[in-house]
Amino acid sequence: MIIEIVTMGEIPLKLPRDLAYKLEKIYAKLVDGCLVGASLGIPSAAYNAQRNQYDANLILNRLLHRITGENRVLGVFGVDLYTSSCNLNFIFGQAQCPGRVALISLHRLKSEYYGEKPNYKLLLKRATKEAVHELGHTFGLGHCSNLKCVMSFSNSISDVDKKSSAFCGVCEKKLHL
Repeated sequence: MIIEIVTMGEIPLKLPRDLAYKLEKIYAKLVDGCLVGASLGIPSAAYNAQRNQYDANLILNRLLHRITGENRVLGVFGVDLYTSSCNLNFIFGQAQCPGRVALISLHRLKSEYYGEKPNYKLLLKRATKEAVHELGHTFGLGHCSNLKCVMSFSNSISDVDKKSSAFCGVCEKKLHL
């Protein structure tokens, strides 16, 4: 099984490649590798002008068409996302659980969003955590109550920063890692 990373919107050029490397290491026992796929256009139907955000549910449906075989697709986006299926102001990511498609948004993972200087290393660290988390959902994992586990729910950037990019022992066993 391969994880294909596709991008939409403005993404730091080397981030998909760096993220693929990290995901290959973390999911080494479950996947044959990661590849960086195409850069896709953002579907205009997903944009909600009242919110100035994009509906992740509509984007997930578009990504479903990229899947072949047993592969998984991870969409990495530069735009702000929300989900019409929950009453949340924003989301860092979303995935089918279980399923084969996941997505993350870099918009609120960037230091600049919080009035700080750009920090690529921190962005990659945050993006890795959210990508591992959302892909974990595609393998059937739910949210974990262990706040250090990558599968813990992140309601804020401080939640993202506090958790690890690794699975706790319980989640690891569920994944058979």
